[in-house]
Amino acid sequence: MTLSDAEQRFLIRQPRGHLSTIGPDGTPQVKPLGFTYNAALGTIDIAGFNMGRSAKYRNIRANPRVAFVVDEVTEASMAGAHFLEIRGIAEAVMGPAPTDDHLAPEIIRIHPKRVIAFNVDPANPGLQTRDIEDRDAIAKTLLTRVLP
Repeated sequence: MTLSDAEQRFLIRQPRGHLSTIGPDGTPQVKPLGFTYNAALGTIDIAGFNMGRSAKYRNIRANPRVAFVVDEVTEASMAGAHFLEIRGIAEAVMGPAPTDDHLAPEIIRIHPKRVIAFNVDPANPGLQTRDIEDRDAIAKTLLTRVLP
């Protein structure tokens, strides 16, 4: 599982996140946008209007390193601040046929590599950080141990 149950619940109840990409000239770009968590793949999938022609889409094709942040404030104190930051590698893919006329078939799919959470899991309040193991790298390591 890429994200914990608490992290998945946090994402599901949020309508919007912020995607940070790096432009060809090194300039960062941050955009608010809608998203879905793809539980089958353990990815964040981002669709949008004219996605294939957007700056964020061009940016991730040139430099796939991204950060994605979802946050909420439930009260005016540190206990009321909640955020989930996902750092990872984005890929430009053709998504399933859009059910909404205004969505483009192109999507950005983020493969998490690092997760930083603050007050996301009620059982573990405060700051939690971890790296996500690369399943492909693990599989290759296991194969090299098994195969001569």
